[in-house]
Amino acid sequence: MPRQKQSVVMPSRKSLTIYENWKVYSLQGKLMFRCNQKKARWYLDRELAVKRDKEEHAIQLTFEAKGQGHDENDYMIEDRKNICVVCASQAGLTLHHVVPYVYRQWFPLAIKSKSSRDLLLLCKECHDRYERHATAFKKSLALEHDMPMEGKGWIVIPEHRTMRKTASALISAANKMPIDRRQQLEQIIYEYWMQNAGWENLSWGQVLEKCTDFKDMERGPDFIEHGQGVVQHLMSNMYMNQENKERWPDLEKFIKQWRQHFLDYAQPSHLSSKWSVDSDIYTNGA
Repeated sequence: MPRQKQSVVMPSRKSLTIYENWKVYSLQGKLMFRCNQKKARWYLDRELAVKRDKEEHAIQLTFEAKGQGHDENDYMIEDRKNICVVCASQAGLTLHHVVPYVYRQWFPLAIKSKSSRDLLLLCKECHDRYERHATAFKKSLALEHDMPMEGKGWIVIPEHRTMRKTASALISAANKMPIDRRQQLEQIIYEYWMQNAGWENLSWGQVLEKCTDFKDMERGPDFIEHGQGVVQHLMSNMYMNQENKERWPDLEKFIKQWRQHFLDYAQPSHLSSKWSVDSDIYTNGA
């Protein structure tokens, strides 16, 4: 006989918080991980969990989970305060990616899905202060991996540069030019205008404006972003471990470098002592 679905009343949120510290227990009663109220509601609505009687913000799964969750002393299952980990401010908080998203977005899923460990709360002032150091580190990585911050694979379009400079000169100083010079520049624009299908109905002024918007370069078919190129380089050194799972030692080192960089330059005095440079990198079971 199927269980009768019962309505579960969730507590209201009186203020906007980032860490809601809901506990998720296994079928056997082991604390597995933390989540927010929305995720807890997702489990409850699908009858995949029930509310724990003696704990306000806790649910227990009604099915056998694939993994055992985090260890009992792991950072990922402790209560987290909604404060800046650097200065303890409660104002203007934002989630900071310890490993910048420009790199993490290209990580393999076995690592990328572990990102919540490296998401920490910073206030705007502390975030901005640290970002200056992070930007300098990115520039050093660009040199180390021969991958410019602007990416690789740009195609230079000399004609665009000519048209942009010509149009800009006509807009800003046409009335001050000698007549022969102005006519020469206007002829350059006019010939380009006549060669471009779809520009027939544009006015002279509109043509000049479009030309001033031209970029000297555009992304070619082989363009690669800075973060993508760095991660590809790091992932080129891959091996299979004893459990026949892919491992990337250079990428592991890279993640730990960013963690250590954050500790060294942000100096987060209010960060849990359980958060560690050497903490897990791969998703459990991956």
